[in-house]
Amino acid sequence: MKIIKSSDIQFVDGYTIAHEPVSPTALVGRVGEVLSCALRQRLPQHRRVAIACGKGKNGGDGLALALSLTADATYRLRVLLCYPPEELCAEAAYFYEKIRQASSVTCEQVNTDKLPVFEPDELVVDALLGAGLSRPLAGYERRLVQHINGSGCCVLAVDIPSGMSADSCLPAAVTADDNNAAVVVQARYTFTLNAPKLSMMLPASGECAGELHVLDIGLHPDAISKVASPYRYFTQADARQLVKPRKKFSHKGSYGRCLLVAGAQGMMGAAVLAARACYHAGAGLLTAHVPGRGVDIMQIAAPEAVLSIDEDERCFTSCKNINAGSYSALAAGCGIGRNRRTAEALEALLQAASSVPMTLDADALNIIADNKRLLDLLPPNTILTPHVKELERLAGKCENDEDRLARLQRLSQTRRLVVALKGAHTAVALPNGVVSFNSSGNAGMATAGSGDVLTGVILALLGQGYSPEQAALLGVYMHGAAGDAAAAGTSQSYVTATDIVERLYEL
Repeated sequence: MKIIKSSDIQFVDGYTIAHEPVSPTALVGRVGEVLSCALRQRLPQHRRVAIACGKGKNGGDGLALALSLTADATYRLRVLLCYPPEELCAEAAYFYEKIRQASSVTCEQVNTDKLPVFEPDELVVDALLGAGLSRPLAGYERRLVQHINGSGCCVLAVDIPSGMSADSCLPAAVTADDNNAAVVVQARYTFTLNAPKLSMMLPASGECAGELHVLDIGLHPDAISKVASPYRYFTQADARQLVKPRKKFSHKGSYGRCLLVAGAQGMMGAAVLAARACYHAGAGLLTAHVPGRGVDIMQIAAPEAVLSIDEDERCFTSCKNINAGSYSALAAGCGIGRNRRTAEALEALLQAASSVPMTLDADALNIIADNKRLLDLLPPNTILTPHVKELERLAGKCENDEDRLARLQRLSQTRRLVVALKGAHTAVALPNGVVSFNSSGNAGMATAGSGDVLTGVILALLGQGYSPEQAALLGVYMHGAAGDAAAAGTSQSYVTATDIVERLYEL
C-alpha cells in the first residue's frame, strides 16, 4: 500500500472523479458510507456520537457520516457545525442541507462564544481539518481542539487528527494551558482514508492518531500508481501474498540449515528465544553456537536445536568449528556481549560467511558500531534490526523523527543493506530507497526478548529461501501479528517474548 503526500491526494481524488467517473459529492457520500460501516463494525459500543464538522472536505466527510448513520435508529447523533454555513465547501454544504432535514439528528452551531458541551459517554468524531493542513492551529481552531482534548471523551479522527501535518512530524498535542506548543487532536482511534499518512508512522506525531484503521474508499488504482512515493504500508494482505506453502513431499532439509550465534553467561535467554522462534517460523534445521555453560540450558529449553559449542565457557570467542558456508542462513548478535574476544570472533565470522544470507541484531550491531570498518564486511542485502539507539550508534545522532528516517534510508542505500528500525510501525528500509512501515504489532511488545524473537523469525525465513527483502518484511509482520494475538488473549501489559513465540502461527 503506497503512502502518498497530501499534495498528491488532490490529484488522486480528481483523477478518480474524472476517470471512474464519479461526482465530487458522490465520492464524499461514498466516504460517509465507508466511515459509517467501519464505525458500526469496529466500535459497536459507541451509540452516542457527536460529530464536529469543519468547512472543507473533511467536514463534508463528517456530515456524510452523520447522514449515513441516520439509517440506524440505535444511534443518538449530534452534528456540531464549527463554521458558519455560508463558509462550507460545496460538498459539505450539500450534506449539511440533507442533515438539517433529518429529524433523528440534532444540529448545533459552534463558535468562539459557544463551545460544545460533551456528554461523558459520547464518541466525539473529529472531522474539522483534513490532510491538507500545513500550519499550526491558532485562535478559534486552537481553542476548539483544546476543548475536545480536555473533554475526557473518546475521540475518533476522520482521516487525520485535526492539527496534524500529513507529511511531517509536529509536536504532540499539549494541554490547554501551554500556549507555546502546537496543538493536535488527541484521538483514541483514527479512520484514515485510502492509506496512512507519513506523519502517523513517526513517533512524535503518530501518537496523536491512536489506534489506526485504514479504510479503502475506492480511489482509482491508476491514479495511485502514477504518484511517486518511497513509502509503503505493509499489510496482512501483503504478508499473505509472500507466504510460500510447504510441499507435501518436502523434508527438513527443504526448509534450510540455519546457524544462530547467540548467548553468553547470564544472557542465554536471548539464544533460547531466538532458537525457539526460528523453529516456530518454519526452519528445517537449526544449529545454535553457544558458550559451554549454555549447553544444558539450550538442550532443555530448545531441544530441537543442534549445538555447536564455543571454546570458551562464558561467551562467543571463536568460529573455528563453524563451517559458515554450509548454512543456508546465519544470524548473530542476540545476547553475545561486546568484549574484545567476541568482537574479534564476530569479525572472523563475517569474513567466513561473506556469501551467506544473514541477519544481525543487538550486540552484533553494537560491535559493528564500535568498529565501523566491519560494515565493509557485510554482504549486500544483509538484514540489520536495530532499535532507535542502535541505529544512532550506526548512523549518527538523530535530531528528530524526519532526520532519523533520512539516516535510516541513507544507511540502507549507501551500504546496500536491509535495515528494520524496530518500534511502533517498524520501518524496513531497502537499498532501493523504499521504506515500508509495518501494520501489525502493539505496545505490549516493548518487552525484554522481543527483538531476539524477531531475529529468529527472520533467520528462519532466510533459511527457507525468502529473499532478504521478503524475509525482513514478512518477518516483521509475523512478529507483530503474533504480538497482537498475544495481547488480544490477555492484555498488552501481560505480553512476554515467550508469548510472542507461541503465537507465531498467526498471520
